[in-house]
Amino acid sequence: MMIDEGTYKRIYSELRSYRDIERLSRIYTDRTREFFLVIYTQKMIRQVTQNYHRVRSKTKKLQERWRSGRTLLEISEDISFPPVMTAFLILTNDGYGKKTFRRMLNDPSRIDDRRLRRELIEVAENDPIYSPEGNRVQRERGVWGEEMIRRWLEKKNITYRSEEDLRAEGKKTPDFLFERPLFYRGEEVNWIESKASFGDLKEINKNLDKQLLAYRKLFGPGMVIYWFGFVDTAPLIEGIIIETEGVLKGPWDI
Repeated sequence: MMIDEGTYKRIYSELRSYRDIERLSRIYTDRTREFFLVIYTQKMIRQVTQNYHRVRSKTKKLQERWRSGRTLLEISEDISFPPVMTAFLILTNDGYGKKTFRRMLNDPSRIDDRRLRRELIEVAENDPIYSPEGNRVQRERGVWGEEMIRRWLEKKNITYRSEEDLRAEGKKTPDFLFERPLFYRGEEVNWIESKASFGDLKEINKNLDKQLLAYRKLFGPGMVIYWFGFVDTAPLIEGIIIETEGVLKGPWDI
């Protein structure tokens, strides 16, 4: 679904916390809860990337606050930083290795320290992005998008090489590369890339730079599907069609 830039910016600015997802779902009733979760996830990941080094430079002070009795979750709320990432910085600075931290987060029941066990459970329950459950949801969302395309291709008896096939050849890897070109609204399509995300301008430009332009150079014209929509100001790129969830029901010439 294409969304006008103004509406998207309002939604993006109002997604300040995880709790806003439910609130906005009640306001924008034509959107699913998953839609708001996807945009919130993208926004939080960007903020972590932007603020990580600044927060990391304060880790010693954060560690002292934790040792003084503040919980990991309280500290994360104080500094407006994701709970799991806050816990990671504090605990790895406190002598826990990265692998140990990950093991504790994945299975806190094996932690002997009662306080640490309780706080890591609390951290995971309050982080929809960086927790084990958040990671699982994001992985499954990506698999879901690719499976939608895979089923469509097989239903249409379209032969293709998958990302796994191409990776074995050492090539840059779109999700699906066709044995022969397809045509969508008269435009040639040699490959499809699945994105279980929302295509705002930052996301689209990032994908163009990191993947899509290289795929066009290697394999010719293709398509990217943003399963949760994209903004109406998306750029027109010669040889790269930007589409969303309804495209598989569209006018294909196969």
